[in-house]
Amino acid sequence: MNRQSGRQPVVCSIGLALLLSVTCLGAACIADDDPRIYTDPSSDAVVRRTDLGADGAINPQAGLPDVTRIVYGGWDTSTPTSNPYSGSWKDPRDTNLFRIDLEFNGLVNPPGPLNLQGEGYDPYRYGLNPLYGYVEFDLDSEPDTGGEIANVRNRPLGNVSRFGGRFEDSIGERAAVSGDDFDGNLLTEPLVERSGEEMHLAFCACFALTITPINDPTPTTFDAGDTWIVSGRFLSRTHAFSQYSGAFGGSRSGEYDPIVKLRFKHDVQSDRTTVTLIHGLDNTGTAALLGQAPQSIDFSAGNQTSILEMLTEIRFSAQHTNDPGPGTAFDLLRDWRDNNHAELDEFLRVQQWSVLALFGTTYSQPQPDALYVWTDVGPDVGEGDCDGDGLVNSQDQQIVMTAIAMTDGTAFDADGQPNGQTRLRGFGDNFALYDIDYDGVIGSLDLAVIGYEQFGDVNSDGRVNQSDLALVRALRGLTSNSPLFNPAADLNHDLRINSTDETIMISFFVRSVRR
Repeated sequence: MNRQSGRQPVVCSIGLALLLSVTCLGAACIADDDPRIYTDPSSDAVVRRTDLGADGAINPQAGLPDVTRIVYGGWDTSTPTSNPYSGSWKDPRDTNLFRIDLEFNGLVNPPGPLNLQGEGYDPYRYGLNPLYGYVEFDLDSEPDTGGEIANVRNRPLGNVSRFGGRFEDSIGERAAVSGDDFDGNLLTEPLVERSGEEMHLAFCACFALTITPINDPTPTTFDAGDTWIVSGRFLSRTHAFSQYSGAFGGSRSGEYDPIVKLRFKHDVQSDRTTVTLIHGLDNTGTAALLGQAPQSIDFSAGNQTSILEMLTEIRFSAQHTNDPGPGTAFDLLRDWRDNNHAELDEFLRVQQWSVLALFGTTYSQPQPDALYVWTDVGPDVGEGDCDGDGLVNSQDQQIVMTAIAMTDGTAFDADGQPNGQTRLRGFGDNFALYDIDYDGVIGSLDLAVIGYEQFGDVNSDGRVNQSDLALVRALRGLTSNSPLFNPAADLNHDLRINSTDETIMISFFVRSVRR
């Protein structure tokens, strides 16, 4: 399927192109036909609750979504209507289709409803391993031309810090460091709203699903070895553009969120579930999937849709909206009207798209203040990589120490006392990048995770001195069930701070001074 033979007319003028260079992944440049591949360690899923108190019940039998690969590129198939999944990766300049594969360790099933549309709370409707989350795509590789404003709390940049690290490169600098960063202001740092996303896949339980099992003897649940075709509004242009958009035919006016088909397929031998989207780069590709004649671009999400139509609508909206000024959602759309975005074909080179992903499960019972329990992010982040440089080292340790020094005993500290650590207020609705182990406290245990364990350094400032001895004395009488308990002051690890710890500290301090 050659796109050049079936290009559809567009409703706005297209000027000169700004040629984009081919990007590289790791040490090797992407070959024309090769897809882009992000890999993530297997079995690294962790529980990151988001409810106030971080204690909402989770079904103990439920699986934790654990992404292992995200693969996307141009796709070519000789059987677009009967079996579009049979084919090969193709240079997107020579095809009209693209494919996205999300691979997960173990069994995951479509997300059950969370009563977001009055349909009841039934997360395990399709099985005990529901998949929730978002996969964001930056189509032009420019972080300032796209993003989200509403629901940022449930997006990758809004949650990556819960996993104790930052995404690498400059996009990591925009991650929310704590819950205080969700201010809805596009002009204040960190610029968590400015992810660069133009398009995303949503596993949010916020739209109706149509399930088509394939040769499934138990068609009500997705089980080992099953294959399902699941239809819904999984694919969506960013909602931040909706108020300026002329799109129609979607979930509401201004939304470009067509109904698409995803294949959920579990392979018993590898024990992997792959979720696959195949869709049109242009309307010729979508028409081939539907067995129809191509339709002209019309900005409707209710008939033939494609990436080209979505991009054309984005540029048209940017060009035909009176600029409301800085600090508005138009900040995320404005630059789509410049000459760098004149040749839309350049943004159909699928391998050049950037991706941020967030996956998780949910609670066994509805929570008044939270929907999801996050379990994995992609691309993978290093636990303790607080500066996003891809390394976990003494520099990250110093960042955590500085965070403790600046917040311990302040209004940011829930215990309100200078005890060598900071207890987060409103955890886990609130969180902090520096709480590496995600226990609601920034302290010595987090430093231990990233390699710093200095016996006697009770206040975690990198030194052992009289301040640490004074702190042990001030904490005498506390046991591990006290919110003021600091494990760094429990020198004999008996879960209480008492005269024995003070004696050990004095002995250690005297020896250190003599050296």
